[in-house]
Amino acid sequence: MRAAVLHGAQDLRMEDVTVPALSRNQVLVKIRASGICGSDVNIYTGRTYEGVFPFIPGHEWSGDVEEVGEAVTTIKKGDRVVGETVVGCGVCDKCKVGANPNFCRNPTIYGFQPQSPGGYAEYVVRDESNLSKLPPSLSHEQGSLVEPLTVAYNAVWGLAGGVEPSQTVVVFGAGPVGLLALAVVKGSRARAISVDPIEMRRALALKLGADEVIDPVNQDAVAEILKLTGGHGADLALEASGSDQARSTVFDAVDTSSRIVLIGQTMMKKIPIEMEKLVAKGLTVKGAQGSPGMFPRTIEFFQRNQTDLTSLISHRFPLGSAKEAIDLASQRTGSVKVILTD
Repeated sequence: MRAAVLHGAQDLRMEDVTVPALSRNQVLVKIRASGICGSDVNIYTGRTYEGVFPFIPGHEWSGDVEEVGEAVTTIKKGDRVVGETVVGCGVCDKCKVGANPNFCRNPTIYGFQPQSPGGYAEYVVRDESNLSKLPPSLSHEQGSLVEPLTVAYNAVWGLAGGVEPSQTVVVFGAGPVGLLALAVVKGSRARAISVDPIEMRRALALKLGADEVIDPVNQDAVAEILKLTGGHGADLALEASGSDQARSTVFDAVDTSSRIVLIGQTMMKKIPIEMEKLVAKGLTVKGAQGSPGMFPRTIEFFQRNQTDLTSLISHRFPLGSAKEAIDLASQRTGSVKVILTD
């Protein structure tokens, strides 16, 4: 099969690789759509990665089942599926107590390791237990958005505990996850404020239902948030930008006894914050890592949601143009969500 193999920073090559053989509990999937994530971009540009090259990236994909192992019982040929990114070993002390698979001592991370290839390829082989079926109402392109949507859904409903229609949520960053988080918030009928320096992304936030948008370059974001909330601040802040400025000022943007969920990546940088504000305001702050147990409920939300989330997809490339696609995604300002299609 053809696959885009990452050999190092800025070194993505199209190669012919062997299609993995199926074990009894595995499924062969023909990839139909695969999204390029910000984490893929960070590894490709050399910003962050401590693993081993080469490997096939891609953890935001959907596809068609072409073959199943003899012990597979819940999935059949012709089903349309999406797959989990991080799978726990099941035997370490973290897995034994039901911890998030991201904290497993020896996790399998699809699309980030040589031994667990991702979706920048014609096919993937996955364990039946790692897959979820797509309903007929969702397209393959929508399926490629399920994984990042699970991250957003987990941030709002898993980590933050949900939002009420009477509350105000500020979302820092209008990249794919920030926009998907906005959609989840609006699905709860809460008020949503989107903060992003890029005009195209602010416009997309409005299209997805943002009640207000703020340009942090030409406006004082915190002052604007306080103005819009009667001087109190938001009930929940979702930091999905990874911006130094957003991370260091997010405590000022929320009300007392409020919640903050940190989603965006900061590339392992140390950012100064005024910790006393966390204490004095009685804030709850959580770091988002993955989306354990969120695939089924996120797919259900996707079906019920009335907003066209595929509007996030700004560019589509064939698999053979994977390098061109990730180069574009690396520019950040010229795209929102870039996907590879069959």
